[in-house]
Amino acid sequence: MTNVKAQEAPTPIELFTGNKGLAFQLIVSKQLSPLSEFGFFNVTNFAGDHKTNQTSDFLSQSFMTAEVCWGISVAAGLSAIGSSTTFSTVQPMAALQYLLTSRDVVVVILPQFDITQIYNFEMFAVLEYKPKLSKNWGIYTRFEGLYNYNTKLGYNELSEINLRLGLSYKNVQFGIGSIHDFYGPDEYNINNYGLFIKTDLF
Repeated sequence: MTNVKAQEAPTPIELFTGNKGLAFQLIVSKQLSPLSEFGFFNVTNFAGDHKTNQTSDFLSQSFMTAEVCWGISVAAGLSAIGSSTTFSTVQPMAALQYLLTSRDVVVVILPQFDITQIYNFEMFAVLEYKPKLSKNWGIYTRFEGLYNYNTKLGYNELSEINLRLGLSYKNVQFGIGSIHDFYGPDEYNINNYGLFIKTDLF
């Protein structure tokens, strides 16, 4: 399995609609130039509620990265998590990143630490497995997780699990999926089940 440079990695865009609401995701991972060890990484998520027609959750993280070796990079950037009722201030973050892309597998692991007085620890991870069935068709699966822990107060502020199962046709993936959100020390839970469509921009 070949580790492809982030410059060659696609930019996935996904739209999800479920029983609770809509969700949108964009992930960008690019090197500044084909031979550069420096790059840019961003993940942006929006989620909206069907009943209120408002954005219920928002996450955006942007990092400048510097590759060390074997797909591992050090990173520094900004992170913001908010909702329709509250919006957190933009926080500076320090992180490590592991990125692996091949024809059948994509792995992104991003442990990060808030370097302000809040001292939140956060882990973001994506695992895609997409084996080919024929020239144009294939199977598409994805596990995605986010865990945000407040080290100052000693509890989980936000966790999210995204699951996808479907088919791919050429450069488009579609199928069924679910989003599971957990909030606060009492683990208040919201589950969203539905359909997704996704494409990779090169």
